[in-house]
Amino acid sequence: MVIKSKQILTATLVVALAAAVAVNWYFTNNPDLAGENEETTQSEQVSGNLGDSLYVGGTTSADEQTAATEETTAPTETDSQEYFAQAKLKRQNSHDSIIDNIEDIIENEELSEADKSKITVILSDFKSDIKCETDTENLIKAKTGSDCLVTINDGACSVILEKNTLNDRLILQITEIIEKNTNIFAENLTIIELK
Repeated sequence: MVIKSKQILTATLVVALAAAVAVNWYFTNNPDLAGENEETTQSEQVSGNLGDSLYVGGTTSADEQTAATEETTAPTETDSQEYFAQAKLKRQNSHDSIIDNIEDIIENEELSEADKSKITVILSDFKSDIKCETDTENLIKAKTGSDCLVTINDGACSVILEKNTLNDRLILQITEIIEKNTNIFAENLTIIELK
């Protein structure tokens, strides 16, 4: 039985899409990555109130609330560092696995040159997203001085920040960084902070 190239291409695209969805789901829904127990909720999205007043010192009312919270519940820096190191390692392993699978499909001798070129474009786009994730993480880290995790998948972006770092000004800065460097707009951006 001869497998047609369209069937192989379809199967390849389904596998790549499934892998991308699995990676996105894993990093946005896995409570183990947040280092929390079953009694607490997973990292929740913190949305800033852009209508908050800006004080003379450059802080907002949200900054004041964050400062008050920091006094009572100071995060352990080791927990955050461990979370980000573990999450980045798992993301890298997942990316490597997807790239290896796609490269194996490209090397299939039964694929036509047209199908190979289409799959090569998919692989190139995936590698471009990986580079955007890394570049964006570096820019956010430079702006905030703290670690973060960025995942880009299907035209959407998620940013996970360290505990007690999120405020209105930072939301605007991250949104600007994402829009300039990834061509993903604010409506497809999720910014959360570890709990």
